[in-house]
Amino acid sequence: MSGEFHNSIEDVKLPENVAEETDKNNLSCELCNVKVTSAKILQRHLEGRRHKMKAERKGKTFICEMCDVVANSEIQLNIHLNSIKHKNKLSKKEQSDFSTISTNTAGIWILVFCA
Repeated sequence: MSGEFHNSIEDVKLPENVAEETDKNNLSCELCNVKVTSAKILQRHLEGRRHKMKAERKGKTFICEMCDVVANSEIQLNIHLNSIKHKNKLSKKEQSDFSTISTNTAGIWILVFCA
C-alpha cells in the first residue's frame, strides 16, 4: 500500500428495490433488508450471489396446502414434502379418503356362474 487515501465519487444507478434514505450516507436494499454506508458497497451487494437469489425468488412462493406450509424456495418445499410430518398427514388423508369412499358405497356383488 502506498499510504494514500483515495476519495472518489462514482455515479451508481440504483435499481427500484433500493431506497436512498434522507441521510445521503445511508443506503439500503429493501429486498434484503441491508443497510450500507456507500454506493460502492451497495453496488457490490447488488451484484452479489445472495441478492441475486433473493431477487430471482421474489414473489415466488411454494405451498403445501395439505399441511398449510409456505416455503420461499423449491428446495425448502421438497424438504417439507419428504419430511415425516408431511408423509404422516398424507397417509392419514389417504386413509380418510378411502374410508369415506368405502362407507358411502353399498357394495356391489358379482356372481359368476360357470357352465
